[in-house]
Amino acid sequence: MVSSQMASGALRAVIGAVIVALLVAACDVANPDPAACKASLQASYVKSLAGKGQFNPDPAACKGLPKAEVQRFIQQVQRGG
Repeated sequence: MVSSQMASGALRAVIGAVIVALLVAACDVANPDPAACKASLQASYVKSLAGKGQFNPDPAACKGLPKAEVQRFIQQVQRGG
């Protein structure tokens, strides 16, 4: 009986941790990270130069950022900055 209660408590702890992780991830979507956006653009650009795909000017990491800011990052990446 004690083992069953311990397992149930552990399961609740895991579920709680998952819920917290999902809430934190949802907050990150509401507050996009400009550095993550630019890094994603740079990675996509480098891959395209290496012939391993096309440059994606609209990665998921840039969702929620102003278009003008994303355009500025694209220009910086293409200039090597």
